[in-house]
Amino acid sequence: MTSAALFSGLQSPDIRPGSVHEIAGDQSIVSFAALLLGRTRGAPVCWVGTSVDLYPPGLAGLALDPGRLVLAEAEREDDRLALLETALAGGLHAAGQVARVYRLAVRRIALAARRGQALGLVLNMGKASDSNAFATRWRIGAEPSGPDGTRRWRAELLHARGTPPGTFGLELNHDGTTHAFDLAGGGSARQQPLRRAG
Repeated sequence: MTSAALFSGLQSPDIRPGSVHEIAGDQSIVSFAALLLGRTRGAPVCWVGTSVDLYPPGLAGLALDPGRLVLAEAEREDDRLALLETALAGGLHAAGQVARVYRLAVRRIALAARRGQALGLVLNMGKASDSNAFATRWRIGAEPSGPDGTRRWRAELLHARGTPPGTFGLELNHDGTTHAFDLAGGGSARQQPLRRAG
Protein backbone atom coordinates (compact mmCIF):
# COMPACT_ATOMS: atom_id res chain seq x y z
CA MET A 1 0.00 0.00 0.00
CA THR A 2 1.46 3.35 -1.02
CA SER A 3 1.00 6.40 1.19
CA ALA A 4 0.75 9.67 -0.73
CA ALA A 5 0.45 12.83 1.36
CA LEU A 6 -3.04 14.03 2.20
CA PHE A 7 -2.03 17.66 2.62
CA SER A 8 0.01 17.96 -0.56
CA GLY A 9 0.97 21.51 -1.43
CA LEU A 10 -0.04 23.01 1.95
CA GLN A 11 2.21 24.27 4.72
CA SER A 12 1.30 21.27 6.84
CA PRO A 13 2.70 17.80 7.49
CA ASP A 14 1.69 14.61 5.79
CA ILE A 15 -1.04 12.45 7.30
CA ARG A 16 -0.11 8.92 6.22
CA PRO A 17 -1.07 5.34 6.97
CA GLY A 18 1.12 3.95 9.73
CA SER A 19 0.55 6.97 11.99
CA VAL A 20 -1.93 8.29 14.56
CA HIS A 21 -3.20 11.86 14.80
CA GLU A 22 -5.29 13.77 17.34
CA ILE A 23 -8.17 15.94 16.14
CA ALA A 24 -9.66 18.12 18.88
CA GLY A 25 -12.53 20.56 18.62
CA ASP A 26 -16.30 20.76 18.28
CA GLN A 27 -18.74 18.42 16.53
CA SER A 28 -17.22 19.36 13.16
CA ILE A 29 -14.25 17.07 13.88
CA VAL A 30 -16.50 14.13 12.92
CA SER A 31 -16.96 15.41 9.36
CA PHE A 32 -13.29 16.38 9.14
CA ALA A 33 -12.22 12.89 10.22
CA ALA A 34 -14.60 11.36 7.66
CA LEU A 35 -12.99 13.56 5.01
CA LEU A 36 -9.51 12.28 5.90
CA LEU A 37 -10.59 8.64 6.10
CA GLY A 38 -12.46 8.98 2.80
CA ARG A 39 -9.13 9.68 1.12
CA THR A 40 -7.70 6.34 2.18
CA ARG A 41 -8.01 3.30 -0.05
CA GLY A 42 -8.28 -0.43 0.32
CA ALA A 43 -8.83 -1.35 3.95
CA PRO A 44 -12.16 -1.01 5.77
CA VAL A 45 -12.64 1.90 8.18
CA CYS A 46 -13.49 1.23 11.83
CA TRP A 47 -15.37 3.96 13.69
CA VAL A 48 -15.30 3.62 17.49
CA GLY A 49 -17.53 5.53 19.90
CA THR A 50 -19.97 5.30 22.79
CA SER A 51 -22.92 5.56 20.41
CA VAL A 52 -22.04 5.74 16.73
CA ASP A 53 -24.65 7.69 14.77
CA LEU A 54 -23.26 8.56 11.36
CA TYR A 55 -25.34 9.79 8.42
CA PRO A 56 -24.49 7.64 5.34
CA PRO A 57 -25.37 10.23 2.65
CA GLY A 58 -23.25 12.78 4.50
CA LEU A 59 -20.32 10.38 4.61
CA ALA A 60 -20.65 9.73 0.88
CA GLY A 61 -20.45 13.49 0.32
CA LEU A 62 -17.10 13.42 2.12
CA ALA A 63 -15.85 10.60 -0.16
CA LEU A 64 -16.16 8.01 2.62
CA ASP A 65 -18.08 5.01 1.26
CA PRO A 66 -20.50 3.85 4.01
CA GLY A 67 -19.98 0.30 2.74
CA ARG A 68 -16.39 0.43 4.04
CA LEU A 69 -17.47 1.20 7.60
CA VAL A 70 -17.20 -1.14 10.57
CA LEU A 71 -18.93 0.38 13.61
CA ALA A 72 -17.83 -0.45 17.16
CA GLU A 73 -19.47 0.87 20.33
CA ALA A 74 -18.23 0.75 23.92
CA GLU A 75 -19.19 2.79 26.99
CA ARG A 76 -15.89 2.51 28.84
CA GLU A 77 -12.98 4.67 27.67
CA ASP A 78 -10.48 1.83 28.08
CA ASP A 79 -12.62 -0.43 25.90
CA ARG A 80 -12.81 2.17 23.13
CA LEU A 81 -9.05 2.59 23.19
CA ALA A 82 -8.60 -1.18 23.06
CA LEU A 83 -10.96 -1.42 20.07
CA LEU A 84 -9.02 1.33 18.29
CA GLU A 85 -5.72 -0.43 18.96
CA THR A 86 -7.06 -3.79 17.72
CA ALA A 87 -8.49 -2.29 14.54
CA LEU A 88 -5.27 -0.47 13.64
CA ALA A 89 -3.07 -3.48 14.37
CA GLY A 90 -5.31 -5.51 12.06
CA GLY A 91 -4.79 -3.08 9.18
CA LEU A 92 -8.09 -1.19 9.41
CA HIS A 93 -8.03 2.60 9.19
CA ALA A 94 -9.80 3.83 12.31
CA ALA A 95 -11.24 6.81 14.17
CA GLY A 96 -12.06 6.69 17.86
CA GLN A 97 -13.91 9.22 20.02
CA VAL A 98 -12.34 9.70 23.44
CA ALA A 99 -12.86 11.99 26.42
CA ARG A 100 -9.31 11.95 27.80
CA VAL A 101 -6.01 11.01 26.20
CA TYR A 102 -3.48 8.89 28.09
CA ARG A 103 0.13 8.97 26.89
CA LEU A 104 0.64 5.23 27.30
CA ALA A 105 -2.55 4.52 25.33
CA VAL A 106 -1.39 6.84 22.53
CA ARG A 107 1.95 5.03 22.32
CA ARG A 108 0.18 1.68 22.11
CA ILE A 109 -2.16 2.96 19.38
CA ALA A 110 0.75 4.47 17.46
CA LEU A 111 2.62 1.15 17.54
CA ALA A 112 -0.54 -0.66 16.38
CA ALA A 113 -0.96 1.75 13.45
CA ARG A 114 2.66 1.21 12.45
CA ARG A 115 2.26 -2.57 12.57
CA GLY A 116 -0.96 -2.50 10.56
CA GLN A 117 0.12 0.34 8.23
CA ALA A 118 -3.21 2.00 8.95
CA LEU A 119 -4.28 5.59 9.53
CA GLY A 120 -5.51 6.28 13.06
CA LEU A 121 -7.48 9.33 14.22
CA VAL A 122 -8.20 10.07 17.88
CA LEU A 123 -11.21 12.39 18.09
CA ASN A 124 -11.13 14.52 21.22
CA MET A 125 -14.24 16.60 21.88
CA GLY A 126 -12.52 18.19 24.88
CA LYS A 127 -9.34 20.16 25.28
CA ALA A 128 -6.48 19.14 23.00
CA SER A 129 -3.84 17.00 24.69
CA ASP A 130 -0.15 17.80 24.98
CA SER A 131 1.03 14.31 23.96
CA ASN A 132 3.84 14.29 21.40
CA ALA A 133 3.25 10.58 20.83
CA PHE A 134 0.81 11.71 18.12
CA ALA A 135 2.37 12.31 14.72
CA THR A 136 0.27 15.49 14.56
CA ARG A 137 -2.22 17.28 16.79
CA TRP A 138 -4.97 19.48 15.35
CA ARG A 139 -7.78 21.74 16.55
CA ILE A 140 -10.61 21.83 14.02
CA GLY A 141 -13.67 24.06 13.86
CA ALA A 142 -16.42 24.69 11.34
CA GLU A 143 -16.24 27.79 9.15
CA PRO A 144 -19.20 29.39 7.33
CA SER A 145 -19.87 27.73 3.97
CA GLY A 146 -18.28 29.20 0.87
CA PRO A 147 -20.23 31.39 -1.59
CA ASP A 148 -21.39 28.33 -3.54
CA GLY A 149 -22.21 26.28 -0.45
CA THR A 150 -18.88 24.48 -0.18
CA ARG A 151 -18.06 23.01 3.24
CA ARG A 152 -15.24 24.71 5.13
CA TRP A 153 -13.15 24.08 8.24
CA ARG A 154 -10.65 26.07 10.27
CA ALA A 155 -7.58 23.86 10.74
CA GLU A 156 -5.06 24.74 13.43
CA LEU A 157 -1.91 22.64 13.54
CA LEU A 158 -0.81 22.40 17.18
CA HIS A 159 2.07 19.95 16.86
CA ALA A 160 4.00 18.14 14.15
CA ARG A 161 7.61 17.05 13.99
CA GLY A 162 9.56 19.31 11.65
CA THR A 163 6.61 21.59 10.84
CA PRO A 164 5.82 24.86 12.65
CA PRO A 165 2.33 25.38 14.10
CA GLY A 166 -0.10 27.37 11.98
CA THR A 167 -3.71 27.96 11.03
CA PHE A 168 -5.40 27.79 7.64
CA GLY A 169 -8.79 27.09 6.14
CA LEU A 170 -9.80 23.99 4.19
CA GLU A 171 -12.61 23.94 1.65
CA LEU A 172 -14.29 20.86 0.18
CA ASN A 173 -15.28 21.65 -3.39
CA HIS A 174 -18.28 20.07 -5.13
CA ASP A 175 -15.95 18.02 -7.35
CA GLY A 176 -14.41 16.36 -4.29
CA THR A 177 -11.11 18.30 -4.30
CA THR A 178 -10.00 20.11 -1.17
CA HIS A 179 -8.16 23.41 -1.20
CA ALA A 180 -6.73 25.78 1.37
CA PHE A 181 -8.25 29.23 1.66
CA ASP A 182 -7.22 32.42 3.39
CA LEU A 183 -9.14 32.67 6.67
CA ALA A 184 -8.77 36.45 6.77
CA GLY A 185 -9.96 37.18 3.24
CA GLY A 186 -11.96 34.03 2.47
CA GLY A 187 -10.24 33.69 -0.89
CA SER A 188 -8.29 30.74 -2.23
CA ALA A 189 -4.81 30.72 -0.73
CA ARG A 190 -3.30 27.82 -2.65
CA GLN A 191 -4.60 25.82 -5.58
CA GLN A 192 -3.11 22.44 -4.63
CA PRO A 193 -5.83 19.82 -4.01
CA LEU A 194 -5.35 17.17 -1.36
CA ARG A 195 -4.19 13.90 -2.89
CA ARG A 196 -5.59 10.53 -1.90
CA ALA A 197 -3.68 8.35 0.53
CA GLY A 198 -3.29 4.73 -0.49
